[in-house]
Amino acid sequence: MKRIILFLVLLFLVGCSDKEVVSVPDDFSGKATTEVSYHTPPSRMTIGMIGDILLHNPLFTYDDYAYSFAEVKDSLESIDFLLANQESMPAGDIFDYSGYPAFNSPAHIIKGLQDVGVDMVSIANNHTLDRGEKGTLAAIENIKSYDMPYVGAYTSFEDQDELRIMTVNDITIGFLAYTYGTNGIPTPEGKDYLVARIDPKRISREVKAMKKLVDVAVVSMHWGNEYELSPNQTQKDLAQVIADAGGDIIFGHHPHVLQQFDLLEGENGNSTHVFYSLGNFFSGQKFEYTDIGGIARLTVEKNPSNAVSPITISEPSFFPTAVVKDAKGVFRVVPLKSVEAEKIVSNDWVIDHMNAVLFAE
Repeated sequence: MKRIILFLVLLFLVGCSDKEVVSVPDDFSGKATTEVSYHTPPSRMTIGMIGDILLHNPLFTYDDYAYSFAEVKDSLESIDFLLANQESMPAGDIFDYSGYPAFNSPAHIIKGLQDVGVDMVSIANNHTLDRGEKGTLAAIENIKSYDMPYVGAYTSFEDQDELRIMTVNDITIGFLAYTYGTNGIPTPEGKDYLVARIDPKRISREVKAMKKLVDVAVVSMHWGNEYELSPNQTQKDLAQVIADAGGDIIFGHHPHVLQQFDLLEGENGNSTHVFYSLGNFFSGQKFEYTDIGGIARLTVEKNPSNAVSPITISEPSFFPTAVVKDAKGVFRVVPLKSVEAEKIVSNDWVIDHMNAVLFAE
């Protein structure tokens, strides 16, 4: 009788739990331990980035940016974790607002990005030190005032050492960011934390360290030659350094035009997704192709049941956008497809240029 009761209890537990219980043999004596395995369903999330935010005149005069981003808001908000390259530093009204060559942007650009779904800004770029140490520190304080995470420029060595690790749908993501330079403006002596500069050995070391702590390591790279539609050899070599170190995703910017997507293999057989340049997302530049940008996106899945490869990154895509000046004289970001007849390139050209493996939303 005891044996029957125990068996019924086990059946009840199976019916009330999502645990997978190994079947009980017919000759169960009550002495053996039943083996229980836990089934954790896969987790999924999307991650993406938009390119350069450069507030030329008159963009820095806008009281808010809701109208400028309204037509792409849904596409931006559809991504679970979204980065932006905030290239013009938002030091705010401690200086006059200005565009090229020494930018200073209003603090509320951060709120404008936040309101359309941006979750983190990369601020390692060639304009990080446009207004010197004072401007960099003020910009970071303004970014912090909106509770916006940032990466690539820091207020101290302690701030720099604080790892940028986010958890989305049980998936941990680590972020790093670097720039090739700062337009000849030197970093103040002893304050290298102010901006993270590209150094292959440093990048390799930091990516390896980050990868040990996270499911996905993301690197934001300010690199390449301006206005060139293809990555140069330095970009390709650096991308391979990151791939060999175990980096999973590279989002590139600085050329102000779109460059291709590629899938690299690291020295350990790992895959690294590379968007070499995301172009300008929101700017007043007037050179060819500089009014074309877009939204890069990938899907990350975590399956703890797969002990060999628990993390899968797939479905790289790119949603082309364009900057237009409307009848009111206001600069706006819109889907490229809606204005391609007015632009130098078509939506299909962008998809093909970025790489044939991509698909538009």
